[in-house]
Amino acid sequence: MLEEWGWFVMKVFTTDSEPAFAYSLGLYERFKHPEIILFGLDLDVMHRLINDAAEQIRQGERYEVGRRYDDLLAGYGCEFRQVDSKHCRRLLTYAFWYYKGSAFPALQLIWPDPEGRFPWDAGFEERFRSFQPNLD
Repeated sequence: MLEEWGWFVMKVFTTDSEPAFAYSLGLYERFKHPEIILFGLDLDVMHRLINDAAEQIRQGERYEVGRRYDDLLAGYGCEFRQVDSKHCRRLLTYAFWYYKGSAFPALQLIWPDPEGRFPWDAGFEERFRSFQPNLD
């Protein structure tokens, strides 16, 4: 999969301490772009979102922290946030193994509540807060 596409998506089921999440493996090696991690949506939806972002990266897109992107999640803007390296080791375990313990950058893809507000915005719906842990 890595050789053919340039990336792979790992899906991780919900646990007692973490919502379900998915992350990329190979974007940094192949395209020098940070890996992407995404939480709190249906696993297949997260897989598709990461694949869509990765395809854009393959075509030259460079996702930036704090910029709004309206072409990933139909009807909603998304943003990326930098992931602290301590979370890479803890959550992106297969990527950490793949990169042989070497540091690699990662971005968290953040989605808004139904009203388009992000976790850092006033009025964000509290019921969604636990779906997207803060990794910066």
